[in-house]
Amino acid sequence: MRPLRLAVMLEQALEVGGGFQQPLNDLLWLRDWAAASGNEIVVYSPYPKTLDILKEFGVAARLLKFGVLDYAFLFLKYCGPFDLVQIALKLRSPFERALIRDGIDVAHFTSTSKRHLLLYQLPFIITIFDGCHRDAPEFPEVRTFGEFERREILFGLASTKAAIVIVNAPELIDDLCRRYAMERERAVCIPFSPSAYVSQSAPDAAADAAVLAKYGLEPGYLFYPAQFWPHKNHMTLLAALALLRERGITERLVLCGSDRGGRDKVNAAIRTYGLSDQISIVGFVASDELGALYRGAAALAMPSYFGPTNLPPMEAWAVGTPVIYPEAFKAQAGDAALLFDYDDPRSLADAIVALRTDGTRERLRAAGQLRLAQFAGETEAGHRQFARHLERLKHRLALTAR
Repeated sequence: MRPLRLAVMLEQALEVGGGFQQPLNDLLWLRDWAAASGNEIVVYSPYPKTLDILKEFGVAARLLKFGVLDYAFLFLKYCGPFDLVQIALKLRSPFERALIRDGIDVAHFTSTSKRHLLLYQLPFIITIFDGCHRDAPEFPEVRTFGEFERREILFGLASTKAAIVIVNAPELIDDLCRRYAMERERAVCIPFSPSAYVSQSAPDAAADAAVLAKYGLEPGYLFYPAQFWPHKNHMTLLAALALLRERGITERLVLCGSDRGGRDKVNAAIRTYGLSDQISIVGFVASDELGALYRGAAALAMPSYFGPTNLPPMEAWAVGTPVIYPEAFKAQAGDAALLFDYDDPRSLADAIVALRTDGTRERLRAAGQLRLAQFAGETEAGHRQFARHLERLKHRLALTAR
């Protein structure tokens, strides 16, 4: 039986943050799987910068961008009736034709890519990180200008048409089965893993100090790495700091991440609360600086509304930094975080105060290491299940013309 030739799509830009780092983790595992199993992967990305980053990991990738015809196919696909025309004429998108020319058997999307809508001949694997447009439709980034409807089309077809669906939490499998009638046996749960840039960064006092000095920081701050979307809930964190200041407690906060339309509102709130002297916004930082920024923090303080799992707690645990996290995501945190109500700034303020009590930081560090080890075991089990699915898929495809 000839090797399975798997296309691995890295379609998220580096600036997306966790949406780039987790697919990178998936790719590195797939590279090792292909080498051990005698199969092949071909890596594609629309970003030249991503190709350069992958070279650092010894991975050669190909540039594959969307063309005008691909966008036309997508537009017509969203309209629905085009399916009948495409079926009747056996039309293939330029994207799918490019994969077929490269001898691809299966396309693996490491994020919830719209490109799966362009595939009529090739089977595909899809990754679904969350269903937050259903969980919190009040946020404009998942609701306005047809975004909710677009996601419904993507998620509905992805979860029912994909040969394999990769998720990061068991509760997400339940949601997809309930909302879209996904076949449960097609789902594989592979929890998030810390970014390779963070988990592989060794503590180096001089190097860490240089990174902090670059941004004018002193150790002991609260840290929140997140893009400036409304759902990231920076406002509750700012309100909590203002409440603490009223109690005579001054906490420093470091924010990093790209502006996705919410930065101006955050800046205005900082001025309104009078917190300018407590907060440093350092923008998007290089991946190889994240380890130092986590290590310099007193805690990760993450009030995001979107889950059920997130990458920053994993990265914080990996370097021994305590975590302050919404109680809504206790399934991920277990006892390895101080939990709070993400709709209540006072609850968050109380959690920040609790961080400073004797023995709390040490307890959280130890619990974080145990939690990380538990997830590592679950990730290994998920990888074994994924490998079995891939071998079954390879066998079935051998029965068809390829």
